[in-house]
Amino acid sequence: MLLLVLFVFYEDVVVENITVHTSRGASVEVYVELPSGAGPFAAVVLAPGQGYHMRLPLLEQTARALVREGFAVYRFNWAYFTATPKGTPSEQLTFELQDMQAVINLARTASHIDHKRIAVGGKSLGSLVAWQVFEKDKSLAGLLLMTPVCSRIPDGQTEPKSEAAENYPGLAAESRPLAFVLGDQDSFCATDILQRFVSTLKVPPRISIMKGDHNFEVKGLTGTAGQAARDSNLQAVTQFAADFFRDVFTQ
Repeated sequence: MLLLVLFVFYEDVVVENITVHTSRGASVEVYVELPSGAGPFAAVVLAPGQGYHMRLPLLEQTARALVREGFAVYRFNWAYFTATPKGTPSEQLTFELQDMQAVINLARTASHIDHKRIAVGGKSLGSLVAWQVFEKDKSLAGLLLMTPVCSRIPDGQTEPKSEAAENYPGLAAESRPLAFVLGDQDSFCATDILQRFVSTLKVPPRISIMKGDHNFEVKGLTGTAGQAARDSNLQAVTQFAADFFRDVFTQ
């Protein structure tokens, strides 16, 4: 069952606010943003972070940039977040995999989508889920990992420990287009650890390291200066995403 509401979200783009139901019966809220024209369009499915929902600036601005490139965008919230915003993901991310698959299936059944040109991306927790979905579905065209989770600082220690191979198992053997984007102050992914990890990949990925933390905010800057720095970072991130997916879909 689908619940559909149409409303103008920005510029001339009409956004479809849809609720899809997963195989377990959970509700997933989706924004479907379509460029002008009849299509069929290439599409990007964007997964949110654990608490970084689809209406926050990174995902909203990335969607706008991709729509301007002529791509359809499907961004969504996890079912647990829709039910309880302070909820937590499931064990082994089993339910979140179902959530994202339901959104991909929504894109695949749309007549205005080019079913052979669908790619995925995700922020933080969403990058973990997006990778698992991408690895299983060889028809997906490309993968963007935004603020990936590649390291942590163990209790009582000061140096980060790599968790890249554990969090993205099998990524080293992937031959389809991959891209990474993160901030140089991201406490969930030390840049030197990520760079060592990507050097082991079968196909060199596209990688961009911006200023800022896990949400591309710059530590030590507050007020107007902090807002300006974050806005500049987000603009650079969204342009990076648009450039990556443009190349993915024109190969």
